[in-house]
Amino acid sequence: MAPFSSRFSVRTLAGFSRRTAPLAPAAAAVVLLSLPFVHDVGAAEPPSAEGKVAAAATDNADATRAAMEIMAQGGSAADGAIAAALVLGVTSPTGSGIGGGGFALVYSAHDKTTTVADFRETAPRGFEPEVFAKKRESRGVLVGVPGEPAGLEWLSRKLGRKTLAEDAASAVSLARRGFYVSHHTASAIGHFGEKIGRSPALSRDLIPNGNPLGFGVRATRPDLARTLERFGVEGKRALYEGAIAQRIVEAAKAQGGALDAKDLADYAVRERKPLTKTFGTRTVITMPAPSAGGLMLLETLGMLGADASSPTAKLGYGSSAYLHTVAEAMRFSLADRVRVVGDPDLDPDVPTKVDALLSDARLAAAKARISPDKTTKMASLVSREQGTSHIVVVDGDGNVVSLTTTINSPFGAAIVADGTGVLLNDELDDFSLPADVGPLAPPGPLPNRPRALARPVSSMAPTIVLEDGVPVLALGGSGGQRIATEVTQAALCRLVFARDPSACVSLPRMHVAMSGELFVERDVPEDVREGLKKRGEPVKDELPVAPAVQMISVSDARDPARRTLRAAADPRKGGLASAR
Repeated sequence: MAPFSSRFSVRTLAGFSRRTAPLAPAAAAVVLLSLPFVHDVGAAEPPSAEGKVAAAATDNADATRAAMEIMAQGGSAADGAIAAALVLGVTSPTGSGIGGGGFALVYSAHDKTTTVADFRETAPRGFEPEVFAKKRESRGVLVGVPGEPAGLEWLSRKLGRKTLAEDAASAVSLARRGFYVSHHTASAIGHFGEKIGRSPALSRDLIPNGNPLGFGVRATRPDLARTLERFGVEGKRALYEGAIAQRIVEAAKAQGGALDAKDLADYAVRERKPLTKTFGTRTVITMPAPSAGGLMLLETLGMLGADASSPTAKLGYGSSAYLHTVAEAMRFSLADRVRVVGDPDLDPDVPTKVDALLSDARLAAAKARISPDKTTKMASLVSREQGTSHIVVVDGDGNVVSLTTTINSPFGAAIVADGTGVLLNDELDDFSLPADVGPLAPPGPLPNRPRALARPVSSMAPTIVLEDGVPVLALGGSGGQRIATEVTQAALCRLVFARDPSACVSLPRMHVAMSGELFVERDVPEDVREGLKKRGEPVKDELPVAPAVQMISVSDARDPARRTLRAAADPRKGGLASAR
């Protein structure tokens, strides 16, 4: 990556480092991406980076620097998000990459509109639910049509100022010349060494000569560098047509997959209407189906409130009474997720059903069922979605892009198309079978049942909050089903308790599993745990994975002279926040 030439502040979790970059006075936008895994907390409450012109927060320092650099060269928030996403695919292959997919939430300051881009992976035309049910552990069966190439090209056309080649330059350089392995990536490689070992190509990159890459080791990914270079020149066609596409198909089929050349050629981004709900002067905008994360966020906020006047504020952030109340609200939303959310392209009534769930009367009735001292029982449901990355970027014009990208489980399907460096997703594992949902299953077919050409339900929840019509907050997270619960807690922290972004992304969190169990992070105090148990909460002492939230707040948003951006990166994955 080229050295920076005029200064902007880069804040890491353990301290500060300074870089320099030419920062154009032009645009500013916001972009979000998410990736989950290792608990890598470097400070209890890392400082947020503060600036006036532009800001970015991602899971990885190289990705944040790439976003800031392209904006310094005159790029928009969209360019920053694209650059960061491509770098994450190089330096953090645990949960993101060009062989995956995701969602983007885009606010245009020019026309004051918000658009959703659904570039979620899709089941191939030849996908057979019966084969899926019998061979769910077969890696190739789980490979969906990658959507990230189309999604990033869409974002570039929607709001970008730079070419894709310029946006991809940092990722190409890092893949070709080398990058230093982060704590998060090194830990993931060590933990999933056996899975990585199933792919000779992936092993060459991450476990060269049988030695897993460790923290601080310089690594290269030359095959991926060539592919990203072609993507910069040709756009999505580089991966959906021609030699690279053929190798992707061959790699999936060799492991029992149904992906074919027509699936790639036919892939298209779906533009959707975002989910929105207004709370006084605030409007929360988030992701619609086929993601369930937005529904769960809005349902919980609808029950508990989204400003300091809410009764929830009196419970005290982090108290056992507060955590129990939030957990109960989330249990209701989890049940709705299973019973209602599916692919709206195949089930056109899904949006209508979701709107009904978000009605004030329905949310009031659900809230009335929450007991301050009793816990609701739930049936069991398993979700494997874990590998995700989140990015937030804001530019000077007030544009906002919130983008989450994923390859599903850590290192996806562990299938790399020969000679391309493209790590394929295992996204189809997010479909639900009757055995997964048990008593929560609705009458008739499951909304999220495995089907050809369907996009499986996700928990991703890139979110933007408007105050009197102007963006004041952008956030999102990583971690499979935990995305909705962690983004909701961070949103409550900021909207109801007015805590600083750095606190909202770093304070201890909990997660309600589909089993009804309440997982708490190790830093939750013992007296709070005991208070939860007295209310009947089935408390589990440790969360199995450590996902991350990224956040940018905007104060004095209507006054360019006073506008202040505060970016915060979650310490759990060693991310980095930067602002100018």
